[in-house]
Parts: sequence; structure tokens; C-alpha cells
Amino acid sequence: MSFNIIGYLIYASLMSITPGPNNLMLFSYGKAYGFNDSRNIMLGIFLGFFLMLCLAGYGIANIIMGSPTAGLVLKIVGSLWMLYLAFILRKLNVEVEPGKKVAIGFGQAFSMQFVNLKAWIMAISGASAFLPQSNNIHLNVFVYAISFGLVGIPCMIIWLKMGDVIAKIIKSEKASQMLGYTMFSLMIVSIVTIWVQ
Repeated sequence: MSFNIIGYLIYASLMSITPGPNNLMLFSYGKAYGFNDSRNIMLGIFLGFFLMLCLAGYGIANIIMGSPTAGLVLKIVGSLWMLYLAFILRKLNVEVEPGKKVAIGFGQAFSMQFVNLKAWIMAISGASAFLPQSNNIHLNVFVYAISFGLVGIPCMIIWLKMGDVIAKIIKSEKASQMLGYTMFSLMIVSIVTIWVQ
């Protein structure tokens, strides 16, 4: 099997660690709920992105992104979904009441992947440049998707842990609100970049 593993791991690491909707969501989640209660949201992101990577590997994502109508629909739905998440992230507080329902769970994290333009770009450009070459397309896609997904796990943990550490440092309600508005603003910037590319 021909596979540029070093170049691919560097690409996957850089794309996974840079700020984007997933990482901003993980940071806010870690701030509000702590690191230990993060399994469902991490699993949702991992499985959603894994499925997206498989679609990109099989070339289905290229068909979706190649259609101007589908691209516009993806931008609109993605922007609305990210705006919704921005409002949720703004309201996440360090102090969580006992028994309060978690605002972001597995389903939301999973479904967000399919309207996350950064994730689509990561998946498609990665498949175009680094998809392994062997006689078995299914093996090629699996190796591509699972390796990218596994590289993303430490990056998710870093963003969650940063949010958890910030929650321990920032104790005042005013500082927590300012951080919430900062995360909201960063998510809005992410939405704007979708439309100016």
C-alpha cells in the first residue's frame, strides 16, 4: 500500500488542532461541564467525522461539494446550525446546577459534522492528497478515515482540557460571561469565513 504517512499525519494534526466549530464547542463544553463528562460529545464528533471521511474517501463528498445548489444549501444550513450552537455556547456557565440537562450531547455533536464546512474541507482535501493507494478501495478508505479520526482524539482532549482548566481559573460570573461572549464571537467569525471564501 502506497501511503505518505508522515505528510498525512502532519496535515491531519494541523487541521485537527486549529480553531473551528468542533474545537470551540469542545472548549466551551469543557469550561461548563468539565473534562470527565465529555465522552458523549467526543464520540459524536469522532463518529460523525469518521463517516464524513468515509464519504470523502469514496468520492461522494466531491459530488455534493461540486454542485452549486448543494454547496449553497450546505452553507446556509451550516451557518444556521453554527449560529444556534454559538447561542448555546454563550450561555454555558462554569457552575452547572445538579440534574440540569446537558445542552450539547452525542446527537448534536454527531449531526454538526455534516454542516461543518471546515470538516468537509478537511475531509475532501485530505482524501484528494493522502488517500492510500492499494487495490482495495474499502481498505484505502478505512485506513484514511480511522487514522484521521485517531489523530483528532488528542486534539479534542486538548481543547476540552483547556476549557476545564479555564473553568478552574475563572471563578467570577462576569469573567465567565466575558469568556462566553468571546466564544460566541469566535463562532460568528467562523460563520463569516464560510461566506467570504
